Amino acid sequence: MADELLEEIKRIAEKIVGCRYTSIVGYDGISVAQHIIQANFDVSAYDAEISSVMLVAKEVRENLELSDTRELIWLTEDSYFIIQPIGSDYFIYACLKATGSNPGAARIALNKAKQKIHSLIYQEE
Repeated sequence: MADELLEEIKRIAEKIVGCRYTSIVGYDGISVAQHIIQANFDVSAYDAEISSVMLVAKEVRENLELSDTRELIWLTEDSYFIIQPIGSDYFIYACLKATGSNPGAARIALNKAKQKIHSLIYQEE
């Protein structure tokens, strides 16, 4: 399973123009798989912090009785984060350069890969 997840995450990252890295992370903040193309920072630290953002979003969603989260997009001065839940325990996200990247292509690539990754993580046939 681990090798297949690494291969899938690598395929996604290398497909997206301007991608810094992609990660699959548990809501506990532990990285399951990463593929780094260009990052001058500790990606595991980012994974842990992004999980905090996802936990807060999950709590807000529950407090407001909203439907399930499909995607969270966060744009900073330097980076564009596209985050999508995978089941109730994990999420996948791509960190892109804020300029010269293609967020639309990243959203499509993540959406296409989610079902396969879900199957690998939850051992579905």
